[in-house]
Amino acid sequence: MVLGVWLICFPSLIVHAQVGTATETIPDSALAVTTLQDTLPKDSLLDPRQQLLDSLKLTSDLKERIVYNASDSIIFDVDNDMLFLYGDASIDYESTKLRAAKIRVDWSTETLFAEGVVDENGVETGTPIFTEKGQDYNAQKMAYNFNTGKARIVAARSQQQPDITIISDTTKRLKDGTMFARDVIFTTCDCPPGEEPSFYFKAKKVKVLPNNQIVTGPLRAVLEGFPLPIIIPFGFVPNMKDGQRSGVIFPQYGEARERGFFLRNGGYYFGLGDNLDLLLNGDIYTRGGWRVGLTTTYNKRYRYQGRLSFDYGIVRFNEPTDPDFSKTREWRLTWSHNQPINPTTSITSNVNITSRAYLRQVSLNSQDFFQNNLNSSVSFQKRFNNLPFSINGTVSHRQDLNKNTMSLELPTINLTMNRITPFKNLSTKKSLRWLTQLGINYNAQAANRITTIPSDIFPDILFSPRDTFLVPEISGTDTVFVNRPGTDFIRNGIIQRASTSTNIKLFNYINLSGSVSFNEYWYSETIERTYNAETDEVEETTVPGFAAARDYSSSVGLSTNFFGIYQFTGPKQFAIRQRFTPTVSYNIRPDFSDPRFGFYETVQNNAEGDPFIYSRFADGIFGGPGRGESQAVGFSLTSVLEMKYRKKESYDEDFPEKEDKFIRANLLDNLGISGNYNIAADSFKLSNLRLNARTQLFEKINLNASGTLNPYAIETFVIGQETDEITQVTNDITQERFVDRLVFRDGKLGRLTNAQISLSGRFSSKRKRDGSKNEDTVTEEETQILSVQPLVYTQYVDFDIPWSMNLGYNLSYNNRLNADPGITQTLRASGNLSFTSKWQVNLNTGYDFQRNEVTNTTVSIRRDLDCWDLSFSWTPFGTLQAYFLKIQIKSGTLQDLVKVKRQSRFQDRRF
Repeated sequence: MVLGVWLICFPSLIVHAQVGTATETIPDSALAVTTLQDTLPKDSLLDPRQQLLDSLKLTSDLKERIVYNASDSIIFDVDNDMLFLYGDASIDYESTKLRAAKIRVDWSTETLFAEGVVDENGVETGTPIFTEKGQDYNAQKMAYNFNTGKARIVAARSQQQPDITIISDTTKRLKDGTMFARDVIFTTCDCPPGEEPSFYFKAKKVKVLPNNQIVTGPLRAVLEGFPLPIIIPFGFVPNMKDGQRSGVIFPQYGEARERGFFLRNGGYYFGLGDNLDLLLNGDIYTRGGWRVGLTTTYNKRYRYQGRLSFDYGIVRFNEPTDPDFSKTREWRLTWSHNQPINPTTSITSNVNITSRAYLRQVSLNSQDFFQNNLNSSVSFQKRFNNLPFSINGTVSHRQDLNKNTMSLELPTINLTMNRITPFKNLSTKKSLRWLTQLGINYNAQAANRITTIPSDIFPDILFSPRDTFLVPEISGTDTVFVNRPGTDFIRNGIIQRASTSTNIKLFNYINLSGSVSFNEYWYSETIERTYNAETDEVEETTVPGFAAARDYSSSVGLSTNFFGIYQFTGPKQFAIRQRFTPTVSYNIRPDFSDPRFGFYETVQNNAEGDPFIYSRFADGIFGGPGRGESQAVGFSLTSVLEMKYRKKESYDEDFPEKEDKFIRANLLDNLGISGNYNIAADSFKLSNLRLNARTQLFEKINLNASGTLNPYAIETFVIGQETDEITQVTNDITQERFVDRLVFRDGKLGRLTNAQISLSGRFSSKRKRDGSKNEDTVTEEETQILSVQPLVYTQYVDFDIPWSMNLGYNLSYNNRLNADPGITQTLRASGNLSFTSKWQVNLNTGYDFQRNEVTNTTVSIRRDLDCWDLSFSWTPFGTLQAYFLKIQIKSGTLQDLVKVKRQSRFQDRRF
């Protein structure tokens, strides 16, 4: 046997021993690296060489080297084959690491023991921290066997999920990582070691599997030291760290007045891999109603991503014997998809199709109640490299929920040419410089549209013969759809649009722009109208065959800017600047109803022989050329008022030279008037005048105003007479109408036909950041949250702002002929108030001055309970009257385990 021992002591003693023979080799487990400090007692090692030899077990099953060290001392007990480490001791073996104040190693059993020490203040420090494959376990005492990999831990504390902590009296750990714990505290609260969490579940037995899945026996909830009357027979928490996990989704429970008791949103989640999942959920009511929903999300990185959802159910109100009993089938289909095929080609979709009552009686989103129209589209986009062309194919859907009608375009194809300037590199004379700015645009669109049909019978109509057309005929206040054979309900056509434009600067101050546009319409059929003398009606028939129509127009415009400056003398150096932007344009378009174009026909309108001019392309999907000549002179004038004054501190001698000495602000962001004058019209040549203004008041309130002036005089004429049944007095029935005479001649501006004024502002207290700087601006994160659901204030709470308020006022004025002026005023207010850092109250309300009633109002209260969230939302009156109370664990892992809800939703009542 050959023995070699090296002892090196600078500054500490490092002992490295190696033993070998011709027939045996000591495993690496017999090798040890030991650090000894100067505090090592001299009598603790009688003979280091002999002690090391005795401690080396040639029959050891350990597979790797054990590395250990201590900051205070390392003591070998040769007689008992023990190793003692004191002061910040640590031992590393394979993927296992132990740190503690005291560690004892029994080489005979290959077992180590670790514990903390009590300092002079009676506080225990240096308690063991056991690390296995990156997972930390805190304990009061522990024992670990190198050979079997088993461990026994007293007062263990481990983080098994991102938001789940397990604290147990006694824990046994197996080699594969499975742990069995007794007398366990199971919590999501983040509390320091040694302190009892404010909320936890208590269980007698818990099993933690190697993949961090947790299985428990009966659980009892404890809040602030008080046991709650909530007992769960068993618990299972899937692994939330490593990808998807399938599992049950607990339903919400409650009672609806007309639908009975219910379980909502219960189901099962299927984790089908990294690229796909499936959610199957539903509702069930004791009075027979139910809903089944299927939602799948898919995602392939750099390839495609999307979400598909379909809901179907039966909505029942009351019992079959009740007079108000009703039963309807409701459904909804949503699909969003984004697929970049290559840098120039992509497919996108945004589909939202539903039955009429789904949003009002099934959807749990209160914002859906206000939806009146839905739009969907599936698009294919393609750009061509090195060419200014792109093509877009779209299948779209439009749905009017009020009229219960639907329209489809199957499909719409757009070919677009981006603006090109063919002469931009042409070197010309200065007088022909406008040629280099000449640009050409082109667009071709082909569409195939299924016109307005009822949503309820949409599947039947989609597969019906082409000679079935559903025509809405008004009968009182209801829309009745009847079949009219011989008429095609599918409309299609092609339109091509081309335009050219240029601009040039005249005299360095005036911008001159000109454009010419051309449209061409292609249809596979036109209409023909004939007079039927027997019925005294004009009948319309379809004439098959290709037909084309075209129109064109041109315009030229001038615009410039000039300024007016008002300088105020004095030490403050105050000045006001006003900028004026006048624009004048001339637009010309021929009268395409002229017989020389052949686009319009004349038909006898009645028995008296009165003629009626109609367009052969009136029913075309894109319409046709317009009627009447137009030579319109357009005009507009806008003004911006700005202010500049010198800062008071700029007069100080130490004011930085490079810093701006002036403050600039807009007093009036925009003030404008616009209109046009049609020279070719035989009457009413001047159009209505459009007024608009926009400014900001006190840097807090945004003001927007607009209105329309009719410049013509009004006269009253008699349309008939009526006799009072009591007094037998006959009175004239009169009406008002505009006449072709401008009121400017009388020194009047005109009749204000409509006007709108809106005021909005946001006010809040200062927000403290970093303990010194006060800011009341909205952060980018807050803007994103509020932009998604700006009215759902319970979804986002900022306790850093003691209070904030948003105000909005809208005034609308309508002054129609033969009707009393109508004024609509609404006031909207929303805000929040934080009484403490844990309490916040939110209010969203409004007032309708015309109806003298408060509009939809919601009051919500939020309480931060550390590990819990308490929220209460109440809509006290109105159509959406409801309340909602929720106490829920913050943890995303356990938020469905304990949830106390009581709710009354507006969907539970019939409209």
